[in-house]
Order: sequence, then C-alpha cells, then structure tokens
Amino acid sequence: MNRPILLILFAILISGISTSVYAQTISDHVVINEVDTNPFGDDSQSISEWVELYNPTDSDVDLSGWEIASTTVLKKTFTIPDGTIISPGNFLIFNYEKIWFTDSSELVELRNTDGIIIDTTPFIADLENDFSSWQRSYDGFSDWEFSLASAGSSNGKFIEFSNSSPVVVTVASDKSIYNFDDPAIIRGTVSEYVFVQIPTFQAEPILINILGPNYQQAVSLYPDSNLNYEITLNLVQVLGFSEGTYVVTVNYAGVTTNTSFSVESKIIQVDDDVNSVFSIQTDQNEYLLDQSILITGITSEIVPFESMKFTVIDPTGEQISTGNLFTVDGEFNTSILINFATPVYGDYVVTAEYSEHIASTMFTLIENIVEAEDSISNAMIMTLDDFQYIENDYMTISGTLPNFDSNSDIYYQVVYFNFYTSDGKLVSFVGMTDDTSDKKGQTVPFTSTAVPNSSGEFAVEVRIPFVIFPEGDYVVKANYGGLLISEKFSIVSETNSESVVTVGSGNPNSSIPGKPSSNVAKDAGGYVVSNVKTIIEKVNRISDNLISINTQEKIINEQSVKPRVLSGSMLTISKNAQSTVNLQVTSESGICIIGQNSDCLVSESTRKPGQIFEVVQVDGFNFNVRYSGPDVRLEKFSILPESSDEFLPDTNWNVEVIKDNEISRLYYKVTYKTLQ
Repeated sequence: MNRPILLILFAILISGISTSVYAQTISDHVVINEVDTNPFGDDSQSISEWVELYNPTDSDVDLSGWEIASTTVLKKTFTIPDGTIISPGNFLIFNYEKIWFTDSSELVELRNTDGIIIDTTPFIADLENDFSSWQRSYDGFSDWEFSLASAGSSNGKFIEFSNSSPVVVTVASDKSIYNFDDPAIIRGTVSEYVFVQIPTFQAEPILINILGPNYQQAVSLYPDSNLNYEITLNLVQVLGFSEGTYVVTVNYAGVTTNTSFSVESKIIQVDDDVNSVFSIQTDQNEYLLDQSILITGITSEIVPFESMKFTVIDPTGEQISTGNLFTVDGEFNTSILINFATPVYGDYVVTAEYSEHIASTMFTLIENIVEAEDSISNAMIMTLDDFQYIENDYMTISGTLPNFDSNSDIYYQVVYFNFYTSDGKLVSFVGMTDDTSDKKGQTVPFTSTAVPNSSGEFAVEVRIPFVIFPEGDYVVKANYGGLLISEKFSIVSETNSESVVTVGSGNPNSSIPGKPSSNVAKDAGGYVVSNVKTIIEKVNRISDNLISINTQEKIINEQSVKPRVLSGSMLTISKNAQSTVNLQVTSESGICIIGQNSDCLVSESTRKPGQIFEVVQVDGFNFNVRYSGPDVRLEKFSILPESSDEFLPDTNWNVEVIKDNEISRLYYKVTYKTLQ
C-alpha cells in the first residue's frame, strides 16, 4: 500500500472527531471574506469590482444601513440597502461603482449603522488584472492570501481534530547577512501534516511571505516526506532586491513564525597589484552570439581540496550557467557558450567564490548587426535634472558609459552635447569677430562638452540663455564616438519683472530682464530689479510608491512665499518597463487629476496642436494641467492655477507611482512666489 492511500485512510479515520484546536481564529461577527479590487477586464467599462461578506455566527444579521468603504485614495463608500439580511454561514456579494477601489495600497472597512468599524482588510494590492482575489485563507479566519477568486462560495474550512497537539513551525535562513547576487536559502520544518476541507479533502499549504524595501513576494508550497520545506531567493538587484532588512513570515495551519536577513552592497576591487588575493576576468569585453567566452581566475593563496564556484547571470537576473573549478598552480580556466533560441542581449555578470574570497566581472552580449539607435540606448545613459526650466536657468546633464575604458588613448574621450528645437533645428547664435567686415557675423551652434571620469560617469552644468532659448520645447543630444542619445526638455517663462532664485543654485545673478518702465529700478547691467521673486524647492530621486506633497504658504530664506506651480517627473530605469510604470496624481478629496483610469481628468498627453495645457476643475479651482502622457520613459506633469494672479490651494497632492517590482525615480518641485 503506497503513502497516498495511507493518508486517505488516515483522513477517513479522523474525519468524525469534532473538537477544533484552530477555532480560536474564527471571527464571531460578520466579516469581509473576499475582495477583488482588479477583476479581469477593463474595470472602467463595467461595474465589476466586488466585496464578499460572510456570516460565521449562528444568527441572522441585519445589514441595513451598514457601509463598505475604500479608505485610502478614492474614499468611496457604499451603503447596504435596507432589508438586507445575511443568514448564518451564508455569503453576500456587493458591487458599487466602476472604479470603487485603487489597485495598490488599498484598505477596505465594514462599518455598522453607528459608524463603528466591524471588520477591515489588511493593506492589499492587486495589479495582475486576472481572476485572483484577496481572501481569507479560510472562511472567517484572520489570515489573508492572494488566490483564485471564489465569489459567493467558501474559501475553505479546517477538518477538526481533537487529540492533535498544536502544530510547531520553524523557519531560518542559511545566513543572516547576504551580498547582492548571493542565493538566500530559506528552510524550516513542520511538526505534522494538516489536511483541510475546501470543500474537498486536501493537504494544507505552507504560505511564505517575504517583505523588504519596496519588495514583496508570496510563495506557497507543501512539506516533503520528512516534514521539511525549502526555497531559494536570487538576491539580484534587477529582480527588485535593495539594501536593507527582509522579514520572512511563514504560516501553516494557523501557526505563524518568522525570521529576517539583511542584504548589503559589497564593493569588490580588482587590484592589479601582486598582492591581490583572488580575481577573475573574461578574455573580451564584448561577445557575439555563438562566440566562446573564456573565463580565467587567479589566486595567490591555494586552499587544498577547495574549488572555485562561479555563476553567470544574464541581464534579466536569470542564472544561465554555473560550475566548479579546481586550481592548477593558482589559475582557473573554463569556457562557456551562450546559444539561445531567443538570446538576451546586454550586460552579463560573472561572480566567483573561492574559499572566503569573492570576485566578479562583466561582459556584454551584442547582436551581429545592430542599428545605431539600438546600440546607443544600450551603451550610454543620459538624464537631465529636470524636464522643465525657467529662462536663464541652469541645467545639469549627467550620465554613464558602462563600457568606458579610461586607459584608452582614442581621440573621442569627450561627450559632446548639441541642442535642437522641437522641429529639429540646431540651436545657434551669431558670433562676431574683428575680421568680420560685413558685420553680419557667423552662425555658431550652442554646444557643451563633458569629460567622463575613470568609471565612465559624466556631468556638466549648462546655463540656458533666454536670448538663445526662448519659451518652447527642445532636445539635447549627446555624442560619444558616434554613439548617440537624446532627452527632451522645455523652457517656460515666469511673470515679467521677476528675478528668479532657485534654492541651492548658488547663482544670485540669474536675473530675468523685465518690461521697460519708468517706475521700476534697474541694476548696473540694465536689468529690472523687483521685490517679487520665484523660489523653487526640489526633491530628487524618490523611489517610494506613494508621495504626499503639501502646498501651503511658508517662510523660505526669511521670506513669506506662496506656491504657484507643482511639477514633477518620473524616470523609469528600465526602458522595457515604461509601459508598466505610470504616475497617478490625486487631490486630497480623492479626485484623480492625472492617471490612466477612465475617471481621471487627464489621461493622455496635453500636447496638441495649438495647446500645451488642459484646463480642469478640481474642488472649485480651475487649473492648467500639463502632462507628457503615460507611454514615455520620463513621465512629466505640472499643475498651476489658470489665473496668473492666483496661487495653489493649501492642500495635499497625492502622487502614486503604479508599479510592481520595477525601479523608478520620482523628481518633483514646487515653485513659490514671494509676496509683495
């Protein structure tokens, strides 16, 4: 008789025992049993989001006038109709509006007629748009899981045991501190098998949840024949892992236990010095498909019977090769071949471990024939410190050259920048010399340069003269030895007769010429001097999912100022993820101003023939809203009052970055005006 038959007989023998050791986790009141905030299909086309209530008590409950409410961003409340009765052990499904809940960081409450909170969900997120929902692991239980939806039916019930002792669950990681690219092994044991009725007889799963900085992963598995379980995590940055502490929570049969580990960066320096202990390298920096890749290593300290373990990780974070090598006179040698039906082009990381020493190197897999634009996007990265600048402002251009060789003596060890108008014309100015007899001058392109450092990083600050860059849209293109990349930006003008002070700019002479007037004072250079100033506060490199920005009158540099413009931009690090990472801007009252949902006031680019803004009304105020649209790598927006005499209200603006595990960076700034 095999083991499965024994288990079935064991279940039959115990099925009549009636006292439950898990009953203490059953609720004694009506509960929210299941929620689907993102059903399959387009939520904006039909009322499809739903909430399931369950009555675990022995009596009918009158739900008349009770409320089901979203509590985070939208804050929409549904009142249950009069005469609604839920019987013992029954389920009721409720729908409300097309967009009732947000798909991330949502919390749902059930309140009685007195406004008292009867039940609440944990904070939940559902970005999958499939047939799964958030539900209690078993009807009325306190634990929740993300699983296949079962609207109007049971989530499962325990088979009850009388003589069983409490289940014991253990969990531990193989190390307490890891470096990036390390495998983290999470393992543990359970004291016995547990079986449940859902409503058919089956084994209870082990639910594992890993939570860390901007990271969450849920795993479901079963204990093996020895009551053990184990999972392995590849701690690769492109998979969403960051520096910090991670908590592992394990739930089995109503018993919860946890452990934690940390991830740290470890800078590995390859030293050419004879005293270096261990290093590895490849014979080339770049390879074509089907080309053999030679990996060599060297150590000055041979450890008997110790092998070098190496792994090769592709650009998506997938491990594509691994092996063990023994040294011959302090040297390691092997070769690998990358030959996929669908090859992954980009940077590969080789990590090697020998005794207590770790080393790594990189190589790039390139296509046989690569068009210039594709080669550029993979070779050079360039970003601007903002997407919108005031006339006479300063622009900081920075970037990296991943394959930069600082020891090369090639002639183009300089990055050149050229500027173009939105219609492709080269930005230029007229240069005059003493030898120009006709006094017409020569047209000179407006350019700049930057010299990369030893790591291939470059940065330059460029003044944007208003006489060369009037208000409008522009493109800056970087050129490094024939490799090109470009970014868009805009120039906007502020109210005339104002001087602009950008917080942190360190440039007190960035005045803007005003209109001629006999009633205004001028400095020695002939520029208008005014007591009204523009002060800009910038906040950079925010990686959070939800950011609250307050606009209120305040004191900056001992001056009373009021907010005039709120603007921001969000950079998606991965070019392939720009369609899955989007901004959503919501007012304090819950109105979606900018976003991809159909109920948002602005959902596409406002740049249209004859206009750059779209006028919207929010809470009684008219605003000019400018938006780049969602399908760009640098998503940008700005919000300001329609009237030039008004200011932004004293309120909170909620900016949500809708993403899964993708990496993004949000920049925002608030432009203030000093009061007369």
